[in-house]
Amino acid sequence: MRRRAGGIVIGVAAALTAVFMWPAGAASPPPVGPPVVPPSPTAPEQIGVLNDASTVPLSFAGAIGNPTPLPLVSSPVPAVCASPCKEFSFVDAASSNFLVALKNTVTGPGGTFNANDGFDLYVYGPSGTLLASANGIGANGQSVQITNPARGKYTIVVTFTYADDPNAAYVGEVRLEAGSMWNAPTQTCGITVGTTTGCFYLPVLQAVPAYDLSVTGLPPVASTPLGFPLPVSVPTSNSCYIDESYGLGDPSPSSIQNPTTRCLRFTSDVQNAGSGDFEVQLPWVTSSGAGGAPQSGFAPGGCQAQQVVTSASGAQVTRPAGDCEFHPEHGHFHYKNLVSFRLYHYDATQPDGIGAPVGSGLKESFCLTDDDYFGFATKSPNSARKFVGQPNCNIPSDFRASTDAGGSSGAFVIEGISPGWGDVYTWDTPDQYIDITNAPAGTYELVEETNPANAILVAGPQQTCALTQLQLTATGVAPGPTNANVTCPA
Repeated sequence: MRRRAGGIVIGVAAALTAVFMWPAGAASPPPVGPPVVPPSPTAPEQIGVLNDASTVPLSFAGAIGNPTPLPLVSSPVPAVCASPCKEFSFVDAASSNFLVALKNTVTGPGGTFNANDGFDLYVYGPSGTLLASANGIGANGQSVQITNPARGKYTIVVTFTYADDPNAAYVGEVRLEAGSMWNAPTQTCGITVGTTTGCFYLPVLQAVPAYDLSVTGLPPVASTPLGFPLPVSVPTSNSCYIDESYGLGDPSPSSIQNPTTRCLRFTSDVQNAGSGDFEVQLPWVTSSGAGGAPQSGFAPGGCQAQQVVTSASGAQVTRPAGDCEFHPEHGHFHYKNLVSFRLYHYDATQPDGIGAPVGSGLKESFCLTDDDYFGFATKSPNSARKFVGQPNCNIPSDFRASTDAGGSSGAFVIEGISPGWGDVYTWDTPDQYIDITNAPAGTYELVEETNPANAILVAGPQQTCALTQLQLTATGVAPGPTNANVTCPA
């Protein structure tokens, strides 16, 4: 996910991210934070007892209380838990694993995704040592799983990395992964992945209808290496960056001679509603087979993704998942087959009003991350936050000295979307737009299609489509009705 924020947030939060985030992958990341419960001037708030007969999750809540109109920035690792850091404690008397999670209470327009407030979550066990943590920027929630828990007193510590909203706050819960609080993950059986036939936990991908439509209002400056626009608030009559308007991202003669002068921008969100991670490994530097020649995903045409699938026994197997690329504009690796964007004329005589095609979206490659915690406070899908964007999409987090079942060894970048999470790209993301320079005023349909190349193994329909109707004028765009599940156009 890439998002725009105030200059102070971008500069400080990016620095904090580089220091305090860790690569995510198939294995749980090591906890980051103080090794023991940080001292606090006030006693932890008692939130209850969790036992095998519990039917309702334990709950907790807190707020930042920003007294200034400026964003607040804090170290995500609390040496001392003083205001607005807060501690909660509970007693675990149950025999099952449990999930500790929180979610921001301030949302975007219409309850949409908002990552303007970055909270940090730590869980300490009965001995007072750190068991799990989730911190960093870019998500509207955090979640960690405690497996094989010892019975006794647990302490939850919540602090923040930054708070852009003056009323930044969160709600949280402790949920047993058993009984009436939890739906058991569903397996897909009788299929073969690689050389393994059996049952697997698979993702289910669904697109949220595009929102935050815009054709104006971005500063006409080039994209930064991290993918953020520069923090300059200068209203403009278009929503194209200079590198998009004048073909700098596509230096072909035809692009430079006929520059894009009008861009339709929007926020996209692809959610994983399945029982298994959607996880891909991308080659940083690899060799194929014993003594194979080195290969690299940096080389044009050299990036081929592998989907990692977990079997019912917990074993992980891989399968080809199509193209990936090193994206120089954003400075990291992207997977290319997640979702496609298409604009169509509205035609009332056609199914779902989808008429003749107008154009396709430029951005069709993604740094896969857990951004939108839509599974919070539900029985399923739900999961700990496993995949983070920085530095997870930039540097390898999986190293293999021996040849794996797929015939390769080396260093791999690991990306993905966990169950209960969505991968979000906000409307002002550089290189995410549809060229509407030659589109006249009228009614159009914007369709997002998941798994467009049929390269991802999923449970349920291979492709799903979401639709947003819009009214385009000479100077603006107005959103119309949406539909989260339409028949994908041919």
